[in-house]
Parts: sequence; structure tokens; C-alpha cells
Amino acid sequence: MPPRDRPMIEEHELPSLEAVLAGTLALMTGYSQALQADLHPQQRLLMGAKIGSNLDLLAGHVGLSEAFQRIVRGLCARWQQMGACTAQAEPLCCPASARLH
Repeated sequence: MPPRDRPMIEEHELPSLEAVLAGTLALMTGYSQALQADLHPQQRLLMGAKIGSNLDLLAGHVGLSEAFQRIVRGLCARWQQMGACTAQAEPLCCPASARLH
């Protein structure tokens, strides 16, 4: 069936594993937006933490192959490092008024 002929599926209708994957990808998209980083750095830190948490959950999920779990473990480690770097840089790169929100 061509993509435009398929019915739209909302996130809450996905099986749990797929929902976690979809939610993680959505968070990664939000995290990558420069405007989000400038206007709401604290929310970006929270998104990064949730991404890491989701990847950690996926890394041990029995519904994923061992090879996929290895890939996700590597991503998880990278997101943890990136989150730590972002947390360290946040007070330096954001004006005080942006941090108060």
C-alpha cells in the first residue's frame, strides 16, 4: 500500500517498543533544534536525560536483537557524554534571563 493510502497511526496506538523508539526519535529532533537550546536550555537538558533513559531501556529490551542492543548501548554512552557536556556548557552559553524560565 502506498504511504499516502495508509491510515495515520498515532504514537499511543503503537506497540510499546515502537512507541519508545518513536518517542526517542521525536525527542532527538527536539533536542537538535537550535532555538530550543537558546530559549529553553533547561528543557533541552531534560530532553537529553530522557533520551538517555529511553536508550538505556531499549538497550536491555528483550524484543530487540542482540546486535541492535549493542548499537543502542553505544548510542546511550554517547548521549550520556553529550548530556554531561551540555550541562557543563549551559550556564556559560545562556543569558541569566533564559535560565530563569
